[in-house]
Amino acid sequence: MRIQKLLALILALAMVLALAACGGSKSDTTTTAPAQSESTTEAAPAATDAASVDGAPAITSTDKIDMIWSHNAAETTAGHRAAVEFKNAMEKYSNGNITVTLYANGELGTVPENDQALREGTIQIGSGTTGGLVDPSLSYFDCPNLVDSNEQALAMMSRDGELYQYTEQKYEDIGLKMLSIVPGGFRETSSNKEVRSYEDLKGLKIRTLENPIAIAYWQSWGCTPTPISFSDLYLALQQGLVEAQENAYDTIVASALYEQQKYIINTHHVIMWSGMYMNLDFYNSLPDDYKALIDWVIAEIYEPFLYEESIKANEAALQTMKDAGLEVIDFTTEDYAKMREAAKPAYDLIRQTVGDEAMDIIAKAQAAAANG
Repeated sequence: MRIQKLLALILALAMVLALAACGGSKSDTTTTAPAQSESTTEAAPAATDAASVDGAPAITSTDKIDMIWSHNAAETTAGHRAAVEFKNAMEKYSNGNITVTLYANGELGTVPENDQALREGTIQIGSGTTGGLVDPSLSYFDCPNLVDSNEQALAMMSRDGELYQYTEQKYEDIGLKMLSIVPGGFRETSSNKEVRSYEDLKGLKIRTLENPIAIAYWQSWGCTPTPISFSDLYLALQQGLVEAQENAYDTIVASALYEQQKYIINTHHVIMWSGMYMNLDFYNSLPDDYKALIDWVIAEIYEPFLYEESIKANEAALQTMKDAGLEVIDFTTEDYAKMREAAKPAYDLIRQTVGDEAMDIIAKAQAAAANG
């Protein structure tokens, strides 16, 4: 009887061991099968993880890319801080495959030199204001007294709007990919002459951009415009070669131009458009996932940061100038209307330069933005 029980126990143990062996065999088969397509199964989770990080696009490319971004703004400006945000985001969300090397303060050259290097592909990214100084075909951005606020300008350049898409094509025509264009406040006037109304502009000796359209509208307002390079402007104000200049608040403070001025006159005459561009051939050569990442970083990080920081920077700069003793003078709605009416010669010059299509598109965008 004991022997029978012992035999039964041995038989049961043998069956358990056999089942365990079979179970082990099934487990081995399950884990080995995915290993036969290891590259597929490991790539998929990586892409899923990349896509889930803050909503960034999935990155599957492994190409190592270094982008050189050169601009002429000071490192203290909103434009440079936004460039740093772009750099950090690209390097983070590309899994370290993309690096961005920044050069500020015109370290690699003047505005025209950087522009030429960007078109030639020596540098990959550039930024700054847009308009006729970039290319005559973009002179419609120089229209004076076009909008009344940053909000109107932002609405005019909506990415799904006709004006944005038209401008994209104009940049492609000159070999550049327009990545972003954001309003960054107005060009305002600083002066040593007291200017309290449109009529007081008459006779003002003002430094202007080396741009025939800017010269035309300042002349139409009765001023004496004098083109002077930005690098020589501080000395020109100090020595009295000119008594006024025009720039965004942030630029006036960053370059210490306010030290040589008594008044800030809110002429709101031209909106400052902060553009970001890439060499078109370089952009087209990138893998699609890298292009998608660039677009995502710009839309989700770079543009919101730049827009908000530009407003904050201009507000802070205005306060700095008030604290330094400059008097701030606001023009009235009637003054702005007079400026725009008087600037018709400049509008005619712009139309001759860019053609009817561009001016009609910008007029429609302006009207839509004004009506909200």
